[in-house]
Amino acid sequence: MEIPQYYTDGVEISLTMPWTVALTFSVKETNEERTPVPQAIVRMSPEHAKVTALLLHKVLKKYESDSNAPINLPDDMFKSFGLSKSDW
Repeated sequence: MEIPQYYTDGVEISLTMPWTVALTFSVKETNEERTPVPQAIVRMSPEHAKVTALLLHKVLKKYESDSNAPINLPDDMFKSFGLSKSDW
């Protein structure tokens, strides 16, 4: 069985308490509006989502350390998502 592969440049995260976290992955159109076009929706339990987030954080931190190349993000990106650099 061939597993489909997707590229994404956008994600919407929604939580339906208390059972499901849904990640809607999308690609932004190249038109003037840059409208996101959904590509795939991945649903999981909040527990699975938390473990996934922790593992993704661990993998990315290891990549930065091993490659000696931090993944730099603009300050206003953190602000727009209500985050701070210390969250990383």
